[in-house]
Amino acid sequence: MRSILIILSILTLSFSVSAQDLEQILDAHYKATALDKLEKIESIVTTGENIYTKAGIKSSFIKYQARPNKIRVEGEFQGSKVLQTFNGEKGWISAPAMGILEPKEMKSDELETLVNQSDFENPLWNYKEKGYTLELSGTSEDGSAFHLKLSMDKNELNFFLDKDSYLVTYIKSIQVIGGSETEIEIVHEDYTNVKGIPLAQHVITKLNGEEVTSVRIKKVEYNKKLDHSLFEKPSIK
Repeated sequence: MRSILIILSILTLSFSVSAQDLEQILDAHYKATALDKLEKIESIVTTGENIYTKAGIKSSFIKYQARPNKIRVEGEFQGSKVLQTFNGEKGWISAPAMGILEPKEMKSDELETLVNQSDFENPLWNYKEKGYTLELSGTSEDGSAFHLKLSMDKNELNFFLDKDSYLVTYIKSIQVIGGSETEIEIVHEDYTNVKGIPLAQHVITKLNGEEVTSVRIKKVEYNKKLDHSLFEKPSIK
């Protein structure tokens, strides 16, 4: 009986320490990412460049975000403009080079990626209010980052936070692409402070360890006045 009680005590202590460590890590992460400042931001305009690694193709883009959860992304594909908008309820896409000559309402699966980009804060912020669960799962293989596992509605995201800066170094997930499970890794590099808020200026996407695309951020503007018609169904001129 005494042995059982000792084991139970050790397990309880272990769980308590892990929970405490998780909260401490999260608090340090929130502070490092200046979430107190980001919460006061009402709009973000980001200008950058997409690089398709294998094809060696570069294309510019501009992304408009406004609270709550509104987004507009203007990009290029084969020299033609690609436009995606989301007004908080519905999303549309216009892409002549892809055969979408008239703005088309996006389906739920098509819309998910765009909607995820509309969030100002990463999913670790207020995760409990969103109904997610989070656990501390040790460290990265080289021991340089904390490993936090976030269980969401449809999938699981593995965040790796640098032990020194507490900023996200990369995010891993497993998703089904083309009928097979694929490991997706999003790497965050070259953090720069923009009005006191650290932002990764270089974001790399890898599939099963192979780089497929990367994004270079050139300019970020906060609290720029935006016409909310930007996020409605695009009009054809």
